[in-house]
Amino acid sequence: MANPRRKFLLKAANFHELKGLEIGPLNDPLVTKEDIRGEGQVFYLDHLPTDQLKEKYQDDASVDVDRIVHVDFVCRDGNMVEATRGELFDYIVASHVIEHVPNFLRFLTDIQTILKPGGHCILIIPDKRFTFDLNRPVTTFGTVLENFLTNIKVPRVSAVYDQAGMAINANGHNLWHGIVNAEDSTLLASESIAWEAAHRVHGESYYYDVHVNIFTPESFFGILKKSIIHELVFFQVNEFLDTQMGQIEFMVCLQKPEGAIISDHKLQCLASVPKFEIESLLSPYMPQVRALSNALENSLQINVTLHNELEMLRSNSQNEITRLRNELKISQAMLARKSVRLILFLIDKIHSHFRK
Repeated sequence: MANPRRKFLLKAANFHELKGLEIGPLNDPLVTKEDIRGEGQVFYLDHLPTDQLKEKYQDDASVDVDRIVHVDFVCRDGNMVEATRGELFDYIVASHVIEHVPNFLRFLTDIQTILKPGGHCILIIPDKRFTFDLNRPVTTFGTVLENFLTNIKVPRVSAVYDQAGMAINANGHNLWHGIVNAEDSTLLASESIAWEAAHRVHGESYYYDVHVNIFTPESFFGILKKSIIHELVFFQVNEFLDTQMGQIEFMVCLQKPEGAIISDHKLQCLASVPKFEIESLLSPYMPQVRALSNALENSLQINVTLHNELEMLRSNSQNEITRLRNELKISQAMLARKSVRLILFLIDKIHSHFRK
């Protein structure tokens, strides 16, 4: 596990002693069976069995098919309650999963069902401000509610079209440091691909694996808060790590309340949802602001230097003009003298005589 993720996970749950489930680990699980040193257990859930995952990703250079983990629970239709066959877990981990889920609220309600009371759900979520989703609007509660009430099982036309037609070749490092490269704004796909894919979804209900849910930390917790208000789910926010400088993801640990008093759960859960002050909302953009500020300061310094050089040139020019005027006055004064005029007259006569 990468250090920030491991640190967050260890703070959220003791996987050495508890029974856990990781969703969509593929070839890079956050919790490996080798990690566990005590009495703990970890199980893996994915949308296909292991052999079919290896077949699916055999031509994908980003996936080492030999390291794809053994899948314990297969969930083809998004129903994790049926897929896990009545098993309950102390903790559930999902890294870069919920953005792909067509029915996000169904995902949360299933997690709530298969977690033990007091259990934890650890989510690692891409922050759209630093990914290829930069230009896409955040997902609203109304959208996830519609997907929940209509029980959709594949990404909608809108999600498929928007990813193909709006996802860009954004570079997280550049976005963090205010660096502007022309390549970063180019589309990953194209408008024509977006059009064709949208019609295939509409005509065949074809499943495209795209980012259905687009989050920032604030928008994620906004959806969670409304879900609690409308009593769809009850989760208490146990830990939250905002997107760190240079990173593209934020981390959340949700806890399922213990006991059966809904009114108490609701108040506790709502009170735990982080409130975002303006400083927090702007903090991820501070590196860009600093970069722009430095660029502006450099421009001002260059402007001052050029202004000083111009003033020096003006001053030097004025001095040169004054010098030439003084020399001209002296010359004119000399010519104005009678002796000088006489000498010039004689020189002219002598010159004329010898010329004859």
